[in-house]
Amino acid sequence: MKTKIIALLTIILILTSCWNKAKKNEETLPKVNEWVDINPIKTPIILPNSIENQRKEFEEIVLNAQKSIKKFARRYSWKDLTYKTFMDSVIIIDSKEDFDKFVKGFLKMNITTKLPKSFSACLENRTLISVSPGVYAEIYPEGIEDNSFKKLLTHEIAHRLHIRILEGNEDAMGPTWFYEGFAIYAANQFNNSNIKLSENQIWEIVKGTKKGTYKEYAFVFRFFLNKASLNELIKKAGDKNFINLLKSL
Repeated sequence: MKTKIIALLTIILILTSCWNKAKKNEETLPKVNEWVDINPIKTPIILPNSIENQRKEFEEIVLNAQKSIKKFARRYSWKDLTYKTFMDSVIIIDSKEDFDKFVKGFLKMNITTKLPKSFSACLENRTLISVSPGVYAEIYPEGIEDNSFKKLLTHEIAHRLHIRILEGNEDAMGPTWFYEGFAIYAANQFNNSNIKLSENQIWEIVKGTKKGTYKEYAFVFRFFLNKASLNELIKKAGDKNFINLLKSL
């Protein structure tokens, strides 16, 4: 227990240093119109000893996840929203149990809160926290595909991009299937999934009468994206009449 407390204090000290450094850097950033399309800034990564020997691999994955978001944002004319970094540090934890404990402490949640078995990553307070690839494969085998760990991190960054598109209004992100569908789409997850949903199954998820899986959210999101532009859907997702709009498509 004493060792874990010391490790947690060490992580907090490192995070504090990262936040202070990021704040200082942000104060000296050029104005938006002075920017060129540069690569993402290298982000500090905190790893346990069990996977420290994979540091270079993780650094590349984190960098590529940020590049994926920048590429996606350019595609939809949101490039300006990616000039400011989305995170100051990345913490990768090689145990689901330790991950849950750390997240609950970091977010000041009740320690008795039970997190979903497949809950694998989050980006809060400009810190991206994730389980390791091995743990991810173990607790969410349905999510394993080419570059699945990079896509997991990209997914979490995509939620932050979504919020920036909405100028910080998280309440306007829409229903679960939509904001998760957006992140799935941005991260290019389940692009080759062979899942097929009937019209009735689609509307069960849209109306909230059935809790869907991420693969089902991906299908439903892409289904409506074939009927309307992404920008239009994002603007309307938070409206109380969103379902009526979808029915009219």
